[in-house]
Amino acid sequence: MSAKITPPAGIAEYCHQKGQVAQQVRGAWKCVQVSDICGPSEDLSTIHQDHDTGEWVCCSKGLEVKDGRCVKPQPKCPQPTGLCKPLTCTKAAKSAELETLLRRAFAECFPYDEMHLDSFIRYQMNSLETGINLFEKIHQDKKEVPKKRQSPPPSPTREWWNCSFDSSPCKWLALENNNIPKKLSSTGHDRMILPNPNQQLSHYIYPFDMWVTKLGGGQLTLYINGKQIQPHGSGLDFLIPAGTHADDVWYKSETGAMIHFYGSCSAYNPCLGREVLPWTRGVSNKRLGQEGEIHVGQYDTDLVLTIADTETTSEQYTVFIDGVKLGTTHGRLTLGEEKYKRANIHMVDVGSGAAGALRSIANDGFWGSFKIPRGTKKITIVDDSSDFDFAFEYRLDKACVC
Repeated sequence: MSAKITPPAGIAEYCHQKGQVAQQVRGAWKCVQVSDICGPSEDLSTIHQDHDTGEWVCCSKGLEVKDGRCVKPQPKCPQPTGLCKPLTCTKAAKSAELETLLRRAFAECFPYDEMHLDSFIRYQMNSLETGINLFEKIHQDKKEVPKKRQSPPPSPTREWWNCSFDSSPCKWLALENNNIPKKLSSTGHDRMILPNPNQQLSHYIYPFDMWVTKLGGGQLTLYINGKQIQPHGSGLDFLIPAGTHADDVWYKSETGAMIHFYGSCSAYNPCLGREVLPWTRGVSNKRLGQEGEIHVGQYDTDLVLTIADTETTSEQYTVFIDGVKLGTTHGRLTLGEEKYKRANIHMVDVGSGAAGALRSIANDGFWGSFKIPRGTKKITIVDDSSDFDFAFEYRLDKACVC
């Protein structure tokens, strides 16, 4: 048996920082991605050859293998009450299988809104667990539970941009392309640098406050400058402050995990309701005296316009509604009032379409989110710095109502 070849220390550390491992491929050292055999919501002990397809697969946690298929185990409930034992029912309510079924059943209700689908699923799972606990208490105490209605405590007045409808914090846009979660490799008992949002960049600095949200199963702990950060009350959301260097953010997960990055709500990153119009390309035609125009008279609701400079980021836009100036696009929020200065535009080719817009926002392009009042007929996008035509990406969402 040949001896194991150990990579040079510098190469091993470099790959480790990227969340990868060093491996010799055809005589050359390369950083390779390490992936789990089963997904975060699957049970490795159930790996088997599927009866129908012949492929090797894992079952979701809570399922067992029978005749080459993943099946639900027989319930173990005491007689004659029909009520499960508390620990058994609580485990069933929290099973990955149940969450998967709920996601499949309601996914079409949230076709463009992964964040609110996550909130809806968490609400349903919490409601189910609460119901189980209530029935167990009725059964154990052998008496009726009082059904007095209590008025909810009055909530403090909040700005329109800072709404949250469940235990999770208020979030702005999801920053991964096509809402595809980012997969974190298992770290074992070690720690790895957390990948930055969107495209991986060296020496990345978070441009505004961001939430890291853990999706589905798996364990996740985050550290900034070596200090463990506590999750939000939801238990799934971790705040990374604006200006944090990505090299200072590490994670630990023995199982691996799936995450999403969201902007944290602020006056510049407002709460977004249902998507009205997905990312769309806008253009000007200055030869005909036309700036970028977006007609919104058909929408009978307050809207949020989000706009980003794409392709080679070099432009700053001014937004008008029905001829009245609303505001201008800006750079990273860590710049304070300097964020409006064109000198802070970094000329980077971010591409076009939705992917280009998100990369522009997550990095150093100029962008902005603006509330468009109900009754507005037309939005005009102006670039006064050039006589040439310009192109941009924009989207429309309903404004939140707290």
